[in-house]
Amino acid sequence: MTGLGIFILAVCAIGTASVLIWIARQLGKLNQRFLVKHPTDSAKPKKPKYIRIGYERKLVCYDDLPEANKYSGRTWLGGLPVYADIIIPSKYNYATVVYMDHWFKQYVYDVMCIWKSSCDGFAKEGVVKSWFYVLFFPVIFIVAGVSVFKILVIAAIIFAYLYLWPSTMPIERRQAKNAKDFTPDTWREIYKEVAESREREDEIVRAIRRSGIH
Repeated sequence: MTGLGIFILAVCAIGTASVLIWIARQLGKLNQRFLVKHPTDSAKPKKPKYIRIGYERKLVCYDDLPEANKYSGRTWLGGLPVYADIIIPSKYNYATVVYMDHWFKQYVYDVMCIWKSSCDGFAKEGVVKSWFYVLFFPVIFIVAGVSVFKILVIAAIIFAYLYLWPSTMPIERRQAKNAKDFTPDTWREIYKEVAESREREDEIVRAIRRSGIH
């Protein structure tokens, strides 16, 4: 190898090393900025954030919400919630209602709630029964002669509707907010009245059938 070749090789090596060092530094800055939440960050003054809550989409200052209803779990890229720290909201317990400080974070949180709820449901149903529910309609379509492409398109639409459009989570939060002052005795009284109302409806239906009126 000539001296010129060695010089060119050395220049290329230095250039490659410089580029790799620059990339490593940028990745380190990105990690510090987006992926790691430092305790000192909370000491910095923050601008007030406003979110929309409820069916009326009322604009509320995030800082004015109760601390129990603010997300306090771990975060990752851009402040998004961590799946393991997700709490599925329940209309019976307002403490399970969690609000995020941005509409997109709230959307991701609700989608994760849908996934977690579905996984819990599949775990209760069992593996065999869960796969039966998942594969029943695709098998029916295949037997009926529907093409695989159409089945995939239909499955994608159904998946997007069920797992990427978490419409039930805002409803659950709204119901929990409206019933946040209810006690267990209040819920028992409500369900008792509902059961009595259904019994009365059943009695009326049976009486109509016995009378021969259709």
